Amino acid sequence: MKHVGITPAITLTPTESKAVIDAFIAPLLQQRAEEARRMSPHYETLWQDIQKLYSAGGKRLRSYMTLLAFESFSTRPTDSVLPAAAAQELLHVAMLIHDDIIDRDDIRYGVKNVAREYLDHYEEIIENTDDRRHYAQSAAILAGDLLISEAYNLLTETDAEPSAIIAALRLLSKAVFQVIGGELLDTEAAFRGADAADPLLIAEQKTASYSFVGPLLMGATLAQATPEQLETLQRFAEQLGTAYQLRDDIIGIFGDKAVTGKSVDGDLKEGKRTFLIEEFYRLATEKQKVTFDALFGRHDLNAEAIALAKSLLIESGAKHAVEVLIDAYQEHVHALLASLTIDEHHRAQFSDLIDLCLKRNK
Repeated sequence: MKHVGITPAITLTPTESKAVIDAFIAPLLQQRAEEARRMSPHYETLWQDIQKLYSAGGKRLRSYMTLLAFESFSTRPTDSVLPAAAAQELLHVAMLIHDDIIDRDDIRYGVKNVAREYLDHYEEIIENTDDRRHYAQSAAILAGDLLISEAYNLLTETDAEPSAIIAALRLLSKAVFQVIGGELLDTEAAFRGADAADPLLIAEQKTASYSFVGPLLMGATLAQATPEQLETLQRFAEQLGTAYQLRDDIIGIFGDKAVTGKSVDGDLKEGKRTFLIEEFYRLATEKQKVTFDALFGRHDLNAEAIALAKSLLIESGAKHAVEVLIDAYQEHVHALLASLTIDEHHRAQFSDLIDLCLKRNK
């Protein structure tokens, strides 16, 4: 598919970048839906549900980071790397679709996710509820697989030297490898116990890898930044991504569903061993631990029980401890930013990016 007619202005803001990326991806998804219809209307339905989910929300920060990093180290127009930037968003939506299956969530961006849409599609034709959920989740898995494939395909359409495209493909593969490893460790932590994996390692692999390291290094690599700059940028991305996940863990329990667009009870019901939970067990009294243990990981928690669990996380000092750690990461990230050889205008944009990621409520 040839992409024409979109030439981003120099130095895009996150809002402008989102508009450009959406204008780039929307026709791609529409074309795939039309191609699928020629195979079967049922296949078209899958692509239509992908379109609905993609258009429902998302800040498109991963693509913005790719464009920002490219622009910071290159004088070439950013439209040359639009496909590579868009690839970050398709990979992200794929991971969200799969993550919702793992977390048994039905809502994303305030709308039904792909698995939930398929529960409705199959309601009249599959009577058994277990079978219906199985096949709905199967369709969602396939949707995620499709988007991963599309992400790789977009990298091959990027206007760059063949060696740079090969490097970009390797970066995407590494990101996928790391995020899946982090996702597995995160999932297993619910039943393997506290010693199964370090929550900070999970945050680095599950979030920092494909949401920060991949996008930023992708842009800088395509811009042919020096190895020294790439190394500094990688450390910047790892620190920012880990802090982002810590903020996400807090929002995942203390956020407002109306703002986040997804359940804020899932982490407690699933028994997710996030760093916030580890800090609770480090700081809580024995009485607090006993009370919390009776609640944590129960799928039948009512509103009163959830409120009690949240209060324990606050009273123990765990929530405050994580917030202090986020502040420490933020300070370190700013120090790394100061060592990047970029102009002051782009440095200011990176600084705004830090605030956008770490001072958020969704």
